[in-house]
Amino acid sequence: MTTPAATLRPPAQVDPDGYARLARGLRTLLGIDLDQYRPAQMWRRVNGFATSHGVADADALLIACRHRPELLAELRNMLTINVSMFFRDPESWNRLGDRLAGDRLPEDRAFRIWSAGCSVGLEPYSLAMLASEVAPRKRVWILATDVDGRALDVGRAGRYDLARVVGVSPARRHRFLVEDGPDWVFRQELRAMIRFREEDLLRAPTVARVFDLVACRNVVIYFTQAAKAAVHQRLADALRPGGLLFVGATEAILQPQRFGLHSDGPGFYVRAD
Repeated sequence: MTTPAATLRPPAQVDPDGYARLARGLRTLLGIDLDQYRPAQMWRRVNGFATSHGVADADALLIACRHRPELLAELRNMLTINVSMFFRDPESWNRLGDRLAGDRLPEDRAFRIWSAGCSVGLEPYSLAMLASEVAPRKRVWILATDVDGRALDVGRAGRYDLARVVGVSPARRHRFLVEDGPDWVFRQELRAMIRFREEDLLRAPTVARVFDLVACRNVVIYFTQAAKAAVHQRLADALRPGGLLFVGATEAILQPQRFGLHSDGPGFYVRAD
């Protein structure tokens, strides 16, 4: 008989042996490397997930996931998809719009954007809408990457229910989406701006000095300091000189000069050379 979830509590402390078993199990089941994540946070998240699904602990969760594909899929979603919404932190997006409406858009080529850790596509579509508003005649090309292929399939379809599109104003819905039954679908001209690609931010090689804008918001919060530094270096290296890095409103890169960046206000960093 399964113990009711309400009577279970995730362990307060990380069990080193249990965490090692968890890391091996997730690497085998999902290809996720926990060595890049902060153990205490990941331990709490996984055991909290187990508790909420009426499973005793991480060990029991791994066993259950081997026999219940739907539970494994939910676990993967929990580990790889952060809380996401269109135009999350609207003031930050307004400031980004002001920057794009200034002198950052090149005249002689497409404006290239990378949405790193894009989840189900809400960030790259927000970027596409904003770019279309501030520079309607400018060519814009957006690369959207994430480690979760199923999340990327949602992004490619560009179809979201009403609960997802609450962050999109009525005016933007009218301009950029089409209502289709209970869902809203992005128009083809907007979907054509975005290329979705499966990619692990911690492992894929860097393409140097390609992008004018890189957005990576609320993605690295669970990473170790070493992994976070490696990601920040990769994001910085991907920017053209003068390119802009757009991070979460509450995120801050310590000593950005280490990565060839300088601060340009809360949530924004510029490639120095």
